[in-house]
Amino acid sequence: MKNRKSLLFWGELPPNVFHGISLSNERILSALSVDFDIHKVEDNAGFRGRLMALCSFLISLLKLIRLSSRKVDIYYLNAPMSYLGLWKVYLSILTVKAFSSRVKVISHLHRGDFLEFIKNKRNKRLFKRFTSQLDTLLVLSKRATLELAESFLIDENKVEVLHNTVAVVAQKENILIAADSAFNERYFYCLCNYIPSKRIHKLVEIVNQINLVNVNFNGTSSGDNYMERINKLDTHSICRFDGVINGVNKETKLRSAKALILPSLNEGMPLVILESLAQGTPVICFDIGYISDYIGKDYPGLVTELTDQALKDKIIWLNKLSNDDYLSLRKRSFKLFWKSFDPEIINSTTSVIFKKV
Repeated sequence: MKNRKSLLFWGELPPNVFHGISLSNERILSALSVDFDIHKVEDNAGFRGRLMALCSFLISLLKLIRLSSRKVDIYYLNAPMSYLGLWKVYLSILTVKAFSSRVKVISHLHRGDFLEFIKNKRNKRLFKRFTSQLDTLLVLSKRATLELAESFLIDENKVEVLHNTVAVVAQKENILIAADSAFNERYFYCLCNYIPSKRIHKLVEIVNQINLVNVNFNGTSSGDNYMERINKLDTHSICRFDGVINGVNKETKLRSAKALILPSLNEGMPLVILESLAQGTPVICFDIGYISDYIGKDYPGLVTELTDQALKDKIIWLNKLSNDDYLSLRKRSFKLFWKSFDPEIINSTTSVIFKKV
């Protein structure tokens, strides 16, 4: 198709990297492919040592130089909340602009710990440098826009709210049918990479104290040592630790779960929450980042006190719900997603934002 704009993307993508940001990248690029010519440079430095990460970054720069030497209208990338990560994306922008001076730069801030990050003066200075190169910064919620505006590090007119959503394979009608099935045989579920910062070890300790019947896990391992650690904490052998899961298999497993539990205290708006709600499966998670902006302060599974005991109490509460109350919670979760985060609506909004830059 003639007169289509060219979009250059650099970042993490499945199947090489599986987490909320990479899945969001994949969905957004798919939505934009209708109106843009997409060129991708994958960042495969995750879960690697420093030397390999440096080599991967240099290879990415060479690819960006080759692609940006052609006519590029938009350069799209994520905004990491780490000092080294932010330096990488900042240098990549300077590189692309050196070879394609008229390019518009759009970055996506997925994290909810922005204010914590800029408490460090070094981080704040770098973030200001970074945002000075942007034409648009995408954020997850209106609260994120307010935080940025009050920090005086970017013109508020450059900030656009783009809510998260997820692609859903199953038909809505089939999901509703599954929501009415008996729940006594359902398992508690955690879909999260096996990383210490995600506090999987704390969840394993908690569920063993409650002595639940069955708790399933899926994710990417960060190393053998951590996997050995959480296996030792599973004193009652109630936990099953499996690897990456995606597509129809992931939806089926979420839909069959009693509840999704996320023990992390460091999140923006995890896509897995929306993936679970889309399947009508309740979520238990802490009130951190922009989560309550999405699910509401009154969502029953929201843990407002940021303690392990509060998380444990919430799991016990849900486990003791009557059949009617539990099915009511499933239907509430289902409606929450499809009313506010229908992927067709969010994908259309995505296209509008990118086309007007």
